[in-house]
Amino acid sequence: MRFLTFRRYYLDEVLISTKFYGKVLDVGGKKDNKRGIFRPPLDTVVSWEYLNIDESTNPDYSCSADNIPVDDNTFDIIILAEVVEHLENPIDVLQECYRVLKKDERIIITIPFLNALHADPYDFQRWTDVKIENELSKIGFKNINIQPMGGKAAVIYDLLNFSQTPSSFKTRIFRKILQMISSIFKILDKPNRFITTGYLIEAKK
Repeated sequence: MRFLTFRRYYLDEVLISTKFYGKVLDVGGKKDNKRGIFRPPLDTVVSWEYLNIDESTNPDYSCSADNIPVDDNTFDIIILAEVVEHLENPIDVLQECYRVLKKDERIIITIPFLNALHADPYDFQRWTDVKIENELSKIGFKNINIQPMGGKAAVIYDLLNFSQTPSSFKTRIFRKILQMISSIFKILDKPNRFITTGYLIEAKK
């Protein structure tokens, strides 16, 4: 088992294990230039649409996520995977997602916690699980379930991975060695609410 980061490993694992159906809106997702190994299960959904301000990703909606050009109660599932930390106005975006989500349907959010800064184009914030639950509850979401994505070993691995000077020869060698011993970190890693790479959140409207 070899991978670049535990954060990406756990993200792919979550998305691959999720059952998708109906009309899906992937906020911040990339139709082109994808990352990771997850690919949308297009055979099990009615549609899978992308919203992104980066036109090079070929989005279905090239617009800000706080003003989605669709009617209320349009989507069965909304995904915000590694998006909230990049938003200047995350509450407005979550409110807009609530508007376009059908009643009793799901929003799926992943957000990093103990993770290196990563500009895309900017990285504004980290939210604790308490902050996440409070904000979603205020908006009106219910059945909020928050799970840590990894624990101490995953955090140490990822921070080591990003501790070296980018693009140097030593960094490439160091990362290859890390990848070779990643299975050891995986055996040692246990979910931890307080020391985690981030959170998986599921909630209903």
